[in-house]
Amino acid sequence: MKNFLKKFVKFADKLNLVVGVWASYIVLVLTFVVVYEVIRRKVFNSPTSWAFEFSTFLYGGMFILGAGYTHYYDMHVSIDVLEERFPEKVRIWLRIITFFIFFLPFMLGIFYASLTYTLDSWMTHEHSMSAWAPPIYIYKTVMPVGFFLLLIEGISKCIKDFFKLKGEEL
Repeated sequence: MKNFLKKFVKFADKLNLVVGVWASYIVLVLTFVVVYEVIRRKVFNSPTSWAFEFSTFLYGGMFILGAGYTHYYDMHVSIDVLEERFPEKVRIWLRIITFFIFFLPFMLGIFYASLTYTLDSWMTHEHSMSAWAPPIYIYKTVMPVGFFLLLIEGISKCIKDFFKLKGEEL
């Protein structure tokens, strides 16, 4: 069982690191799209019908795909002001307890909701109501993927905390 948990932690961490780094490159495409739109709009007085919506898709994708990566590095908002006053073992127990009370139920719920939301979109071949009218179902697929990555990274961190309680590092 210990080997399986170690392999899971290694897999989840590596997957989130790889996806997070690749997701960070989306900002380059996003920058190009925004600069292109500004030049078209301000210099040539000829705005595009797609740039605003596409930049929203890119930003949302970058944000959600980077959530697991951000969690890996403990960069999400937390209550460090309270937590840092406690000894290390108490902090670990607090993280484990809050994982099971808040994080896990919320992430399972949001993953399930985003999955059904995305599947409905795929079933209807949903498109945007804009003049550009791109397929939305492709974009919505990023949501359950991102929430899944965040969920497995949270599980990975909880496993690491259990091992820390036993005096082991993963």
